[in-house]
Amino acid sequence: MERNEPERRVRVQDATKLRALAHPLRLRLLRYLLAGGPRTAAQCAEALDDTGSNCSYHLRQLARHGLIERAPAEGANRRDRPWRAAATGLELVPDPDDAEGQQIIDALTALELDEGFRSLQRYQHQQHKLADEWRESATFHSYTLSLTPEELRHLTLTLDAVIRPYLRPLRNAPPSDARPVSLNLQAYATPEFI
Repeated sequence: MERNEPERRVRVQDATKLRALAHPLRLRLLRYLLAGGPRTAAQCAEALDDTGSNCSYHLRQLARHGLIERAPAEGANRRDRPWRAAATGLELVPDPDDAEGQQIIDALTALELDEGFRSLQRYQHQQHKLADEWRESATFHSYTLSLTPEELRHLTLTLDAVIRPYLRPLRNAPPSDARPVSLNLQAYATPEFI
C-alpha cells in the first residue's frame, strides 16, 4: 500500500511574500517544482523554455522568501543542487485590512488564470504525443450549478478532500505509470447573474 507524506500547507499573508510570487516565471517555477519534485535550475530552464541564469535568479528569490528550499543533492554532481517547494501547497490569504495585499492577490489570481489557459494550450498542441489511454482519460467538463454559498463551500471542501491524497508532493510511492496531471477547478458566481 502506498504511504503518503504528511501535508505541509503554508498560509501566506505577508504582502512581501505575496509580491515575491506575483511574477509569471516565479509562479511557473513553483508550480513546476510542486508537480515534478526537486529540480535543478537547468532542468527548470529546459522545461519552462527559459535560460538557466534567469531561472536560477528567480529560484533564489523564491528561496529568499521561504517558498522553496534546496533539496539534498544526489549523484556525482553535487555542485548543481536541486530546489524543491518548501511546502506541499500554499494558501494565499492577505490580511483583510491590507489593501496592497488584496491587490497582489488579484494580480496572482490573474497570473494563475493566464497560466492555466497557457497550460491547456500547451496540452492541446502536445496531446498527440500521448498514448491513447492518456488522451482518453483527459476531461474537459463545464457545469452550471445552482448552489447557496454554504453548498458551494461544502462542495469545494468535499472535492478538495477527494483530490488531496493524489497531490504529487504528498505521494511517497505513486504507481510507476503515474505522471503529473493538471487539475483546475474554478467555482464562482456566474458573472451574468451577479
